[in-house]
Amino acid sequence: MSTLSEPQQRILAFIQDYIEAHGVPPTIREIQRGVGFSSTSIVSYHLRALERAQRLNRYARCSRGVVLREKLPTHSTEAVVNVPLVGQIVASAPAPTPDADALAAAEHVIPIARSLVSTTKGLYALEVRGDSMIDALINDGDIVILRRVESADEVKNGDLVAVFLTDRNESTLKRIYREGRRLKLKPENPTLQPFYVDAQHARILGRVECVIRRVV
Repeated sequence: MSTLSEPQQRILAFIQDYIEAHGVPPTIREIQRGVGFSSTSIVSYHLRALERAQRLNRYARCSRGVVLREKLPTHSTEAVVNVPLVGQIVASAPAPTPDADALAAAEHVIPIARSLVSTTKGLYALEVRGDSMIDALINDGDIVILRRVESADEVKNGDLVAVFLTDRNESTLKRIYREGRRLKLKPENPTLQPFYVDAQHARILGRVECVIRRVV
């Protein structure tokens, strides 16, 4: 493994852990999402390099045609984390928040490499709608991986957070700043302005840990 680049090591570990978890190899799109690459073309580039290095075989006419030539040592693998996808979050004007029981009842998961997050505790995923966070490289259709917070003290000024506005029963994705008894919720789009809410009527649902790009 030491002769491979760090992205290539992550790809091999993800493929092995995905196979162990699901019984079949991942598709290129699942590798792209799981390892956190910006496009499938980057995945294809590294898969070709791994094939030349004789670390895997590929079967061109099969969507799950990636086969490892040898199993990685157990101590070097990075487990795949299945993060529950519980709904959508609007990255523009606030919109109704997902149901409070959605996390426990989630039917869909997003598999990601464990290396993308510090710990697995409290993780959940939301699909982004809207374009107010484009300068933070969060676009419509992307998936944000969030970590639930137990206290507002866990969040620092400038963090990307999902905020539930209790007086409106609405949620939104923004950068957060404390200003006295108010919170400034700032979009990352030069055409939009920040807005302010009373801190008493705002509950932080989670802090963004990473972003999984939508595959076009």
